[in-house]
This record gives sequence, C-alpha cells and structure tokens, in this order.
Amino acid sequence: MNPSMKLSQPKSARSINTARVLSSLRLGENLSKAELARLLELNKVSVGEIVDSLLADGFVEELGKMEAVNGRKPTALKLVPSARYVLSVDIGRRNTSIALCDMTANVVKFERIPTIVDVKVEEFCVGIIKSCIRVMKLVDPQRILGVGVTVGGRISSDGGVVLECPYLPWGNIPLGDAFSQVLKLKAVVCNSTTALVAAERFASYGSGLLDCVGPIMYLDWSDGFNLAFVEDGKVFGNCNRFGHLKVSSTGLCWCGEIGCLEAVASAWALSNSMDAHLKDLWDKVDEEALAALSRALVLSSQVVGSSKVVIGGEGSTIPDSKLDSLRGMCSGLVLERSNLGDKANMVAAAESALDTWVYMTSLLEDVKGLL
Repeated sequence: MNPSMKLSQPKSARSINTARVLSSLRLGENLSKAELARLLELNKVSVGEIVDSLLADGFVEELGKMEAVNGRKPTALKLVPSARYVLSVDIGRRNTSIALCDMTANVVKFERIPTIVDVKVEEFCVGIIKSCIRVMKLVDPQRILGVGVTVGGRISSDGGVVLECPYLPWGNIPLGDAFSQVLKLKAVVCNSTTALVAAERFASYGSGLLDCVGPIMYLDWSDGFNLAFVEDGKVFGNCNRFGHLKVSSTGLCWCGEIGCLEAVASAWALSNSMDAHLKDLWDKVDEEALAALSRALVLSSQVVGSSKVVIGGEGSTIPDSKLDSLRGMCSGLVLERSNLGDKANMVAAAESALDTWVYMTSLLEDVKGLL
C-alpha cells in the first residue's frame, strides 16, 4: 500500500499516530501528554484525544503527577502490558514453541511440542492449534489480538503463506488462514530471522547494538542457522544457506552433505552428539563447534564487507567464556550478544504480531519521511 495514500485518510492517520504514542510509552515511561506531543511533533489536542481513548480502553494508565518548574503539574502515563495479548508460534526444525505474550512481548505462558513433519500438513497444524488453545485459556480470548507465526523459510508478501522452508516437506502452506479459521483470530506469518531483528529493535533500544558503519550480520543460532544482513536496523538480505557452508571434513548434515556448519554447531547437531537437556546445551558447546562457526562467520564477513555480528536465537545464551573464545577465533570481527534472552524466537514471533496490530513499527519506518 502506498504510504502517502494511507496517510491521506484521517482514520488511517489516527491509527498511525496511536501506534506512535503506544510505541513511545513502551520505550519510555513517565511521559505526559505534553511530552508526547513534543516528542512526536503532534498538536496537543490530537495527542490528548488519542491518550484519552487509550485510557478508556485500558491500554494506558495514569501514574500520578510529575514535578514541574512552574504551572500545572503534568500527569505521567504508562503502558499497561496486560491490556492485550498475542499468541506466538515459532516453528523450529525439532521443536515448535507456542506462547502467550503481553504487549511488551513478555512471555506469560509457553509450551514446546515436537515439530512432526512426517504427517500431512493438516495433522501438523492440528497439534500446534491444540497447544494454542491450551495457552489461550489463561486470559479472556477477547483480549487476544492475534497470532504471530515465525518459520525459517520464504514467506509470501501478504504474510499468510509459507512458500518454502528447508525443514518442512510441504510448499505453499497457508498457515495464516489455517490459524485464523480455527482460532478465530487474525494471523501473520514471518521469516524467523527477520522477526528476530525486528524484536531486537525494542529489546536493544538505545544500546547501539544494531548500529554500525556498513552492514551487520545478524545470526539466528538455534536448531539450525540463518543469517540476516541488517543496515539502519532493517533487513536487506536473508541467507538460509549459511548453515550449509562447508566448514569440516566430517559430519553428516540432515541435508545429506558432509561437513556443513549445521552438522557441527547447530542445536540439532549438538544435541545429537552430547547427553544434555536443551536448557544446558549451550553450556557444553565445544571448541570444534566454535571453530567451525568462526570459519563461517569470517568467510561471510569477507563476502559482504561486514565487521559486526550480533548473535541471536537460543545460541545467544552461551556462557561468556564461550563467547570470548569465539571472539578470539573471529579476528577482525566485533561479536555481540542479542538482548532477547533464552526465549528469543518466541519473543520474535510475538513482536511480529505486535508490529502488525499495535506498534506498526515496520509501517512507521516506511512513512518516516512523511510524518
């Protein structure tokens, strides 16, 4: 949709400005109506109307009066995280995670179920939907805005269809429609690594994590590997083949080839080679896995001209000592840890839903010059 056309419609402009107010309150508490008006360069009347509507709907609450040098004391405002919820579904190679998340993408409740692909696609979806129904029972379904689904594959431009995915044996899967029809909720499907980068914007706001001269490599290190190329906080390339770079002379990969990075250092490979529970897996990453990953990162950095890597996904939880070892092997590269934590992929799926129906971050980036 043409951003200028969207902005020309009063209702759409009001929706966009409402999203801007909510985003500002998420990133900074204790803002008053006047401060929001100055921050967003909107008139006080418009901001007042938006805030009053958000107060009435329970999205925002008043914290009390703030100090003022002179004149009336302004009222501080705060986002109410529990005002609404979204469902989060992350479909990984071995496991699928289903979560109920609040308006700050905080995980309230979650389940993990095996990703079973040797069945019909309908049976595959049934198991996930049953899990969704279980976690939904925690809150009033009227307060759930929709479902965000992430998967490591190519997604249609309308966010409804998984066109292809290296670990799902079906093509053109209308996951969005499947969830919408059964759960009676809106649904959006997003590439998992793209969603991680979008989630990082909020988790790392003000930290400079996604700032760099030139492109940043954002690594999704989980059951497999995906690599996104990021500039100015936005993904401009996504490499699903990163995990199949040849880094070893041994190790049979699930793709049938020998020596792929995923056969040596992915969670799938590590869990096959050691006796460790998922939550302990990253404490036991060995030097061979780190060396293989370093070779792949250095090679990729030389190709794209990047000097910084942000490690996201479950692998971002490796101990500091392991991260320092990896840094030592990646000469010339700056390696940073994601701020999303151990539930990164669930948070990313939630953010894809919140971005679509609450904060409109992607749209706001597109129309920034028109605001």
